[in-house]
Amino acid sequence: MIAERIINKNVLPDISLKPELVYKLENLDVSYNAADEVLTVQWAGEISSEDIRVGYEIVMRQVKLHRPSKLLFDFHKRVSIKRKAQRWVFSTVFPKILRTVGDNVFVAIVLPVELYHGLVADMDGDELMHANNFLIIHHSLYREEGLRWLATMRASARR
Repeated sequence: MIAERIINKNVLPDISLKPELVYKLENLDVSYNAADEVLTVQWAGEISSEDIRVGYEIVMRQVKLHRPSKLLFDFHKRVSIKRKAQRWVFSTVFPKILRTVGDNVFVAIVLPVELYHGLVADMDGDELMHANNFLIIHHSLYREEGLRWLATMRASARR
């Protein structure tokens, strides 16, 4: 159990004691805001393919715990990753999130506009559907814009 709580010498908080959970990997911050029901994933700097896989294991633990229908992926401080790793996220991680949540999932991606096309160029759309549920992606240039969009999705989803 202790081994699961220590990653890259960063101690993870005890789940039972923290209503707002934060997990850290050297270039990754994952937090859940219970009030807004948003899971935020922020990558920064250069990221190896191994860090991507470990990081998204952390993300999936949080998805299983909270089952958030709203996620904010903040990539604006991240250096570009290899196309193969990027494809893995869309073809493996996003479908797992959709299946785990079991409902429509709204994803705001914060990324400079010149990098966005490369992010979605290889997608065929099938990975964004499961059992009549969809993973809906919105590109934002700024974190605040992504959060505003996610807030409107909450209102739309409850109607």
